[in-house]
Amino acid sequence: MPACPKCQGLIQETDAFCGHCGNPLAATDPDRREDVFDVLTPTLAYYFITLLLLGIYKLTSVFPEGFEGIIVITAIDVAIVIAFWGNYFQSLRPLFSLRGLSLKVMAFTIVGAMVGSVVVSVVAKWINLSIQDDVFYSTYMFQDTAYPFLFSTLFIAVQPAIFEEVAFRGFLFDNLLKVTPGKSTVYVTGFVFAIIHLNIISLLWLVPLGLALGFLRGRYNTLWYGMVAHFTYNFSLTVFEFLSWF
Repeated sequence: MPACPKCQGLIQETDAFCGHCGNPLAATDPDRREDVFDVLTPTLAYYFITLLLLGIYKLTSVFPEGFEGIIVITAIDVAIVIAFWGNYFQSLRPLFSLRGLSLKVMAFTIVGAMVGSVVVSVVAKWINLSIQDDVFYSTYMFQDTAYPFLFSTLFIAVQPAIFEEVAFRGFLFDNLLKVTPGKSTVYVTGFVFAIIHLNIISLLWLVPLGLALGFLRGRYNTLWYGMVAHFTYNFSLTVFEFLSWF
């Protein structure tokens, strides 16, 4: 399998851009180049499967209510991501490498995520909207459990930080890089990430969050900064909710 001349990441002969660093690759024989729709089929499949699943969960009564429903929907969502993750295992491996990580960048990422969570909380309070009520995993769903803060942290901060990043900044990002430039991929994955939450008002903060996470993925060619930022942001909102700070 050929490698990218810039980052040495594994690529397909038909790729127009490196899925790891976004480097444009030399033009290939048009007869051997895959159709754009064929390239994007896995991306479209994941997006519509997930959108359908979350739509059924949020808009119907198919799934149980409360904590039981959260467990079911989360288990299905994680299983879907793992299935796609396994299909892209080799291409995603470099994104989990710890080599080249910068403590300075990591620190700025954490601080930026915390500042962002404060800004979003203030804006939400200003428009009289509870952030936790317009996402799928809300802290009130865990209030009647034995460990509400622990379960809130696991389902609101840990699970999305890992599996949403693998999905949107992992195999979706890589798949789109094959047919679009790096900047376009950041925009597309950022908006798709925001839209899939199925709430118009939350686009005010989910679009910037998605773009920021996409920038980290494209700029540093790793998922670690995005996962840490995503966890910090969601965990901060969870803490604010429990402490009633906003």
